[in-house]
Amino acid sequence: MRGFPIERIRAITFPPPPSIADVKGRADAGLVRMNLNESARAPSPKAMEAASLALLDANRYPDHECRVLAAAIAAKTGVPVDRMSFGNGSGEVLVAAAMVSIEPGDEAVMPAPTFPTCGKGVQIAGGRIVNVPLKPDGSNDIPAMLAAVTERTRLFYLCTPNNPTGGTIGSDDLRAAFKQVPDTCMLVVDEAYFEFASVEGGPDVLALLKERNGPWIVTRSFSKAYCMAGLRVGYALASDRDIAYGLWQLRPNFNLGRPALAAAAAAMHDEPYLQETLRLTITERRRLSEALIPMGFEAFPSFANFLTLRAPLPASELGRELEKKKILVQPLVWPDERGSLRITVDSRESTDRLVEALADLIKP
Repeated sequence: MRGFPIERIRAITFPPPPSIADVKGRADAGLVRMNLNESARAPSPKAMEAASLALLDANRYPDHECRVLAAAIAAKTGVPVDRMSFGNGSGEVLVAAAMVSIEPGDEAVMPAPTFPTCGKGVQIAGGRIVNVPLKPDGSNDIPAMLAAVTERTRLFYLCTPNNPTGGTIGSDDLRAAFKQVPDTCMLVVDEAYFEFASVEGGPDVLALLKERNGPWIVTRSFSKAYCMAGLRVGYALASDRDIAYGLWQLRPNFNLGRPALAAAAAAMHDEPYLQETLRLTITERRRLSEALIPMGFEAFPSFANFLTLRAPLPASELGRELEKKKILVQPLVWPDERGSLRITVDSRESTDRLVEALADLIKP
């Protein structure tokens, strides 16, 4: 007799979420959380006000069509509303992107390491992940990924800037991918951190995708630059209405709550707050890098709200010692056995506390 869960689901490999150490539903005030790529700032005051007003109608289901938010995104991106879908964070639409593309036995080419959620969707659908190592700078290795494409490849996943390393893909490599990935393959571009890359002169992915004939999906998030990680709002932009409809078919009913929808739409209309968030985050990221490099750390290029660094000591060891000091960072097993640390850019006070702790741990 067949057991449950079915074997394909039982066999899914997916890392558990990092520790958040909340206390009674609130973040522990004595803990420095620099392991989750959250924002140090609260959402825009306009977003907070909109979310509060939406609570007055919390007894009513939200607008499943997300019409107000969709209109705001269309105005900013130029992508029509009928080529969009929405998720409880961009992770939900990444799983859906895999499920509209993959049948059992199909292959998905992905960089490694990268954000794992699209890969989870591939496994749910019964596909096989083909991992391609990153370039030494932490960005996706496009030539190597293209070389890994076979007649069974049905999904080609890019992450730019890449999580957990921070590297971004250049225009020439993006063009090569957009032109050479077969039309029989879904091209997925995860742009959770695109606002940071954009303000620092990164390529315009949507503009470059106009050169592609085959299908594509771009995913974005309100968790990072818009400071709304706790509200869980993500969206997908698709190459055509049929793909967007497929993503909608996989959406759970009312998967975005009223406060989240209202906050996201209001945040998109507060451009000054967004730009100030980007400026403050990038400034603090540079300050963090400048403080750690003299200690023997090597920083990888980052176009996101985090910094990945090679440490002078094993990353896992440093992570454990920092946790004893109530500072959470994310140790990585990349690029080799010594690993590296991914550190979220937080407040100046958090940076100072981390630097002081690391100086104590890395004494000559």
